[in-house]
Amino acid sequence: MNLAFNLYRLQAIDTRISQIDKRLEEIQVILASDKEVSEAQALVDEIKASILKEQKQLKSLEQQHAAKKMKYDLNQNQLFGGKVRNPKELQDLQAEAEFLKQDMADLDEDQLHIMESLEALHKRLSKAESKLEATLNRKAGENAKLLGERSTIEQERSNLETQRIPALSPLPTELVQAYQALLTAKGGRAVAEVIENCCEACGMELTPAEVQSARSPKTLLRCRSCGRILYRP
Repeated sequence: MNLAFNLYRLQAIDTRISQIDKRLEEIQVILASDKEVSEAQALVDEIKASILKEQKQLKSLEQQHAAKKMKYDLNQNQLFGGKVRNPKELQDLQAEAEFLKQDMADLDEDQLHIMESLEALHKRLSKAESKLEATLNRKAGENAKLLGERSTIEQERSNLETQRIPALSPLPTELVQAYQALLTAKGGRAVAEVIENCCEACGMELTPAEVQSARSPKTLLRCRSCGRILYRP
């Protein structure tokens, strides 16, 4: 059994598993929080709230106008009904009529401004809803791709875990523990390949005796510089 080769193969599997786990975390973050959709939805909700507020204000003005109109009609009946003949009372009724007419005119103008505002808000809402729908449709496509990618790499991870078992089982427990400690200490790279008689990880040049030891299937050689386990194909 070539210990260095088995560790090298195990490291390749573990490295890919680590890459997959990182990507799965990234996908989960993207799926869980979508800023563009949230912002588009917030704008729609804001405009709808403004429309509701304006509609309530318009209804209040309409009710005020209706009350003023009722008082004005009563005033006109009294003014021209023939029952009131006192000049002072007639003068007061005339003054009240002018006051009510002005109030109704002011209320009409206020209603017109609100209706214009509502028209503008409805146009904004239509654009905002179209943007939201387009964003949702686009994100649905993007999310479908992400979900597909997640499913694919989850299957790959499962396969790698299956491959890891035969790569791990022949190795002594103490060697696996040392490998895992190195993997953590050396940034996920515990085993380095010997290329052109040098440690691939740090570039340290090996002596001829070290190169020969690195070829041995039964011994493990550590790099004198970085401490990684050396593997010579």
